[in-house]
Amino acid sequence: MAPEICGKKMASARCFFVKETGFSRPSCLTLTVGIFARPAAEEGAFLPPRTSRPGPWFSSLRHFFSPSALPLRAALFSLCALAILAPAKLSAQTWTSPQLGNIFDEGQPVELTFTTEADSVPWKITDFWHKQVDSGTAAVSEGKAVIKPKVATVGYYLLNVDPTKAGAALPEAYTSFAIVRPHVSKDPLKSPFGAMTHFAQGMNPEMLPTLKRIGIESIRDEHYWAQVEEQKGVFKFSPKSDAYMAACKKAGIHPLIAMTFGNKLYDHNDGPSTPAGFEGYGNYGQAILRQYGDEIRWLEIWNEYNGTWAPPSARKDLESRYTTYTAMLKTAYDKIKAVRPDVQVLGGAAILIPLPFFEGIFKLGGLKSMDAIVIHPYRQEPEGVDTEIQELKALIKKYNDGKEIPIWVTETGRHTKDEYDWEKGKKMFEMGRAEGARYLARIYTLLLSEKVAKIYWYLSSDHMEFVSMGLLRNHAKEESGMGRYAVAPAYVSYANLIHQLDGAEFVRREPMPEYSRTHVHTFQRDGEEIRVAWATQPSKLRMKASGPLKVYNLMGAEVPVQAANGEIVFDLTEDAIYVIGKVEEVSEVDSGRRVIASSNDDYTKTQGGNNWYYGYYENGVFKELKQVETMWGYNWGGVGGFLAISPGDMHPEMNSPAVLRWKSPVDGKLTIKGHWENKGQGDGIIGVITVDGKELNSQQVGGSGKPRAEVNLPVEVQKDTIIDFVCKPGANTAYDATNREFMIIQED
Repeated sequence: MAPEICGKKMASARCFFVKETGFSRPSCLTLTVGIFARPAAEEGAFLPPRTSRPGPWFSSLRHFFSPSALPLRAALFSLCALAILAPAKLSAQTWTSPQLGNIFDEGQPVELTFTTEADSVPWKITDFWHKQVDSGTAAVSEGKAVIKPKVATVGYYLLNVDPTKAGAALPEAYTSFAIVRPHVSKDPLKSPFGAMTHFAQGMNPEMLPTLKRIGIESIRDEHYWAQVEEQKGVFKFSPKSDAYMAACKKAGIHPLIAMTFGNKLYDHNDGPSTPAGFEGYGNYGQAILRQYGDEIRWLEIWNEYNGTWAPPSARKDLESRYTTYTAMLKTAYDKIKAVRPDVQVLGGAAILIPLPFFEGIFKLGGLKSMDAIVIHPYRQEPEGVDTEIQELKALIKKYNDGKEIPIWVTETGRHTKDEYDWEKGKKMFEMGRAEGARYLARIYTLLLSEKVAKIYWYLSSDHMEFVSMGLLRNHAKEESGMGRYAVAPAYVSYANLIHQLDGAEFVRREPMPEYSRTHVHTFQRDGEEIRVAWATQPSKLRMKASGPLKVYNLMGAEVPVQAANGEIVFDLTEDAIYVIGKVEEVSEVDSGRRVIASSNDDYTKTQGGNNWYYGYYENGVFKELKQVETMWGYNWGGVGGFLAISPGDMHPEMNSPAVLRWKSPVDGKLTIKGHWENKGQGDGIIGVITVDGKELNSQQVGGSGKPRAEVNLPVEVQKDTIIDFVCKPGANTAYDATNREFMIIQED
């Protein structure tokens, strides 16, 4: 699952666009899996590390969401609204529940109703890990089967029915439900837990109490400038805007408002670029404050300015981006503070963690015009985000007299439409949703360990094409047939994390042996220790405790544990667990198997860091790439063309294969495990592995070959043996952005 680089000739320029393969989102950065091929005039500019979030936009989609397309959008949304509000004919089989999203409090009886033409409804229930926990057969009365399972344990569940009529099978159906612990936040205003909504795009605020019940205390949304000010100097807020703000107030949820996007009355549809335009933008911010008063505590200046959304004059190059943004930020800040000094102004408005973009803003004095800085750290895997935030903190202190400012993550999430074999074609995407639930617990733990002030999960519910990103499924058009707002695993993971960590302070990450892939992060609340533990590679963790421990799994169920001589051993996976209680000692059990290198986890910005080198072949000779500043951070590149290496991806050039090199620090027998992946529509690439120059493995990936090629290769090395992972182009380099992930394993 990743956006792909696609290429085609247009006039004399080599133009590229991203073909969406499951990742895209309105108002977001034009992203790729890690390498973005730009028009010839900008060759040498490279894009960000592989992410798990929306990729670049086709022009038509981008313009559909631009202010100039408001009349078209209004007409289409009106038609959609009429369709939704019109009397609906129920399908033969539907789900209903007394609880929105099929979400039940711990101790509350579970009840779901299945409307059907069947006369018998056998059913079974499985948990998050696909273990069957209950089954039965429901009688049908007046076309309804009421299912009342005896499931009482906190967690996420799938309910599957196989209805029959007169002995003949009808189509099977699924829905999901959850049992959660309601949560009352210790300090709602200071709570870091939020979610992104799209009420401005038609989401229904009826979901707000469902967010509040698990401790989500803030939402992020918009009042679009082009809609608010259709006549210069005249500000009108739509009934839709007023309604969702009133719903937030009623639910006790605090809105963060992003001031978006351009207004054709000022400079350009895509945003202001002159002092007069910046004044207009600041006046729009004042209008929001006048309309909603003390309901507004935070305003965010733009959204992802280093991505898609910026005026043409700012899109010319990196310097134009940060210069234009800083001027807009300063004017907006002064305008907002002039009428509401108490309102916190959030600056930066960045996708990923783009240090070059930020440094440009800081050099121009932008830090003095922001109370906090915004990042959207989308990434393929959570691990490593803490290191990037540490780099950002150091940069802030460099330009801010050694002082930090708060960091807000106003979007993070994961989008994948992966499917288990049993669900193929059902549009449930349970596999992808499960990956999102695992991802959420890990990235939130890492962000909280860096004391990030607020974190907003993208999204509160599936929306438009962003199926599988939501805490809940779609409210209006749920194509899986699972029902309106049917709960997703990420909601349950989030509920559990909030319940365990709300009000807790980060203490430390527990030390582990060299090459360990185990994470244990210790927090403390009211004198009680809370540890969040997981491993990116299966491992065993030993804890020595002086008293009883409570252990909760990813979905929030308490797990019974047995101590032997005061010690408990846990089998860790990517499913985070929460361990509550006093622990005297934490250590990893040596299994004799160590991942001594990982191409993704060990990625660095330094040649030779963690024994990895980043380069290319020139006439068969390895040459090192350079760190290149881009709008989105730093990549390995600098040679020209589209040759680049990022944390999860590689892009070759003709006659210049991209090469990821590892120098062994050990002697002995090792195993290389991993994959190449190229889902592009081009002729694919050739993935080659060499050891001290000898080719040991070569596979066609994409094109005429499979889109994913697995590697499981035993090798024998000595200290300083060189292993090269080589990405060679085919007949051309169109669609050649290639994902790779390799681990080098040592076993006793």
